Amino acid sequence: MNDLIRFLIVSILLNVAVGASARAQLPMVPADKPVVVPAQTVLPEWPHPTAFFPAPDSPKIRSGDLELTYSTDPLEGFLVHVNGRLMGVGCPPLTFGYVHSNEVHWLKCVTGTVQNSKAGLVRGQIEASYQCSDPDGAVWRVTQRLRPQRIPGTFEVQTEITVDQDRSVAFVPVLLLFPGVGAFQTSKGQGLFAGLEYLENEPSSSEADVIGPSSNRRVPDTLKVTFPLMAIQANGAYLGLTWQMRPQFSPIFDSPDRTFKSGAHVMGLLFPGSNGKNRTEGSLMPVTAERLHPNEPLTLRATILGGTGNSVVPAIQNFVKARPLPPLPSAPPLQDYVQQASAGWLTSKIREGNLVRHALAEGSFKPQPAADAALWMKWLAVRNSDRAKQADLEQTAAHILSVVSPEQYNSAGVGHIRYPAECLVFGEVARNAEQAAQKAHSLLSRFAPDGSIKFMVERGQPDLGKTHFTNEASGLTSRVVLDLLEAATFCGQADLITNALQHLREMDRFHDGVPRGAQTWECPLHTPDILAAAQMVRAYTLGYELTGDIHFLEEARYWAWTGIPFVYLVNPTEAPVGLYATIAVYGATQWRAPVWFGLPVQWCGLVYADALYRLGGVDPGGPWKQVADGITLSGMQQSWTEADPQNAGLLPDSFVLREQKRNGPAINPATLEACAANYLAEIPPYEFRCSRTNDLIVHAPGRIQFISDLKGHVTFKVESWVKESYFVLINGLSRRPKLKINGSEGASEAVADFVESQGLLILRLSGLNMVELAP
Repeated sequence: MNDLIRFLIVSILLNVAVGASARAQLPMVPADKPVVVPAQTVLPEWPHPTAFFPAPDSPKIRSGDLELTYSTDPLEGFLVHVNGRLMGVGCPPLTFGYVHSNEVHWLKCVTGTVQNSKAGLVRGQIEASYQCSDPDGAVWRVTQRLRPQRIPGTFEVQTEITVDQDRSVAFVPVLLLFPGVGAFQTSKGQGLFAGLEYLENEPSSSEADVIGPSSNRRVPDTLKVTFPLMAIQANGAYLGLTWQMRPQFSPIFDSPDRTFKSGAHVMGLLFPGSNGKNRTEGSLMPVTAERLHPNEPLTLRATILGGTGNSVVPAIQNFVKARPLPPLPSAPPLQDYVQQASAGWLTSKIREGNLVRHALAEGSFKPQPAADAALWMKWLAVRNSDRAKQADLEQTAAHILSVVSPEQYNSAGVGHIRYPAECLVFGEVARNAEQAAQKAHSLLSRFAPDGSIKFMVERGQPDLGKTHFTNEASGLTSRVVLDLLEAATFCGQADLITNALQHLREMDRFHDGVPRGAQTWECPLHTPDILAAAQMVRAYTLGYELTGDIHFLEEARYWAWTGIPFVYLVNPTEAPVGLYATIAVYGATQWRAPVWFGLPVQWCGLVYADALYRLGGVDPGGPWKQVADGITLSGMQQSWTEADPQNAGLLPDSFVLREQKRNGPAINPATLEACAANYLAEIPPYEFRCSRTNDLIVHAPGRIQFISDLKGHVTFKVESWVKESYFVLINGLSRRPKLKINGSEGASEAVADFVESQGLLILRLSGLNMVELAP
C-alpha cells in the first residue's frame, strides 16, 4: 500500500472517530422515541413585563390607530398604543425549557449572558435580535421582525428561533402580549378567544359555564379554536392577536393573567403545540417534548391587531379584513341534495304514518302533527326530477297535512327555522292570522313591568341561572321578543306591532353585549351562545324591515358579528368536514356533559345562517351571505347519506371533527332545508315587504318586489315557487282597497277575500303577478 493511500485511510478513520466523539457529547435521542416531560414540572419565576420608558432612538412603527415602540434592549420587548393610549406590552421569547437527563433545564435570558443584542428600524420595519447560551452549552438565537400590514391597525410579527444543538423542548413562549400592563391592569370590557371564551369583565377558564377539567381553557386542544383570534377590550379600545395556525404552536389565553402574574392579561403562542394527546388540556407543559434540530429555524408568523371599540366586535371585523373568509365547502348538485332530503322525509324513521318526530331519540321526541314537514316536502317535490318521488312527496305531504288543524298550519312544526308560509301555501290564511294575534297577546303577558324577561327556575329543575351575574340574558329575552315581532307582523294589528317594537327597543339594554343564554332548557344562562346571536340578528332585522330605523340595522349588524366566533373559519383537521361548522355554546349541558367546545352543533348554526340570509337582504354589503352559505353547505356535508337508510337525509345533533363521526339524535330535514332553499333557489320560500307609506305589510311564499309605493297607491310584483295556486296576505287595511291584478279589475274580485274585522286582504294567485292597490 503506497503512502498516499495509507494517509487517506488514516484521515478518514480519524474523522469518523472525532465525529462520533463529538456526537456523543450531545443527548441524541432516536427520532421515533418520544422524550417525556417530567410530571409536576413548573415554570421558574417569571420576569414581570413592565412598560419601559422609550429612549429617543427606540424604533417605532404605526398602522392606523395602532402604534408599536420597541425598546433598544430587545429583552424589554415592545409597547403597544392605540390612539396614543398605552394598551399593553409584548415580549419575545425570554425563557426556554428543554428536557436534559430526564429533567427540565431552563434558560432564562434575563438572568443569563445575552450577546449580539440589538433593535432598530430597517427599511420601514423593526428588527430585533439576541442570542443566549443554555446551561448545557447550546446557543439559542432569536430574531423578531415587525412591520405594518396593508389593513390599518395591523402589524405582522415574525419570530424566528434557532438552537445550534439538538434540544427536546418542553416550553418556549414564542410570542406573548400582555394587554393592560401599564394601563388598565386586570380589568377589561370584554375578552375573546374564538371557540372557547366570550367574556365580559370576568375571569377566563371559569366554572360559570362548565365545571371540572374542561373549564381550564388556558392552553386548549387547537381543534377547539374556531379561528385564530384572541382579543382584550377596555376603555374604548382593543388589542388582539391572530396567527398562522400550525401544529407546532399552541395559543395561551389567561384573563386576568394568573400564569405569569403580570398583573394584567396574557395572550400568546407557545411551542410545542397542543393536539389533544400531547398535553393535558390547559397545562403549560406537554406530556412529551418536541425536538428542535440544530440550526433549523422555528418560525411563527402572527399579526397584532388594535383599534378603537366598545366591544371585541371591531377586533372580529379587523380579523376578517386581514384574513378574508375561506372558500365555501364543495356544493352538491341540486338533485343530489333534493334526493337526500327527500329520503329524510320518505324513507328515514323520522316519520310515523302521518305524524313526524323532531328527531330520532329513544324515549324522546314523540311523533306529532307537522305542517312545516308538508311544506318542505312540497318544496322538494317542485324540484325533484324523479317523477315517482315527486308524486310520493306530494301524496305524503297531503297525508301529513290532513292531521293538522287548519288554524295550526303556521304553528304545528318540527323544524328549528319557521316561516309563516304554510297557510300561504295550503290556505286558511285568516284563521292563522287570528292565531298569530292571540299568540302575540299571550307573549305580551310574559314581560315584567320594566319590559324584561327574567329567568325563572322551574320546580324540580336545576338553577341554571346561578352562575350568571344577573337574571337576564340576550338569548333569553330575544326569543320572546322575536316571537312577538313575528306574530304581530303576520297578523298586522297596529297596536301589537307598536308594542313589539317597544320591547325590541328595550333590548338595547344588551347593547355592545355578549350573546348568551338562549338554551336554558339545558345550558346555563351565562353561557355564550350562537343561538342568542341568531335571535338578536333576526329580531333587529325584522324591526328595521318594519320601520326603516337605521338603529335597528346597526344593532342587527353588531349581533351578526358576535356570532362569527362560533363558526370555524379554519379547517381544524385535514378532513373534509370542518370549515363553517358551528359551535353552539361555549360551555356544557348543566355545566358537566356533554362539553360543547370543539363539537359542532349545526342546527344552531343554521338558525344563525337563516338570520344572516335575512340580514343580507337589507345589508348586502356585509359578509352575511357567504357565512350563511358556508354554514348551509357544512350542514349538507354533515347530514347522513342514503347509505344509511334509517337516518338518510337527517342532520346529526353534533359532529365529531377528528373522527368525522355523526352523533345522534338524528334531526328532521326541515332546519337544513330552510337554509338550503335560500342557498339553492332564486325564489325564497317566504318573504314579507312593508309599504311604510301606506302602513301595509305584504306576505307571500316567494319573492315580492315593490314597483311603486306612493300615498294611496301601491304596486308590487309577486312570484312564488309554488306551481299551483298560492296565497298572498296584505294586512293593515282599514277598508277594502281598489285592486288590479295584472292590469285587470274584473278578475281581481274572484281571487280576493277581504276580512274587514282583521283588516286583511287575501289574494289567491298563481304564477307571476303584478298587483296594484289603492288603499
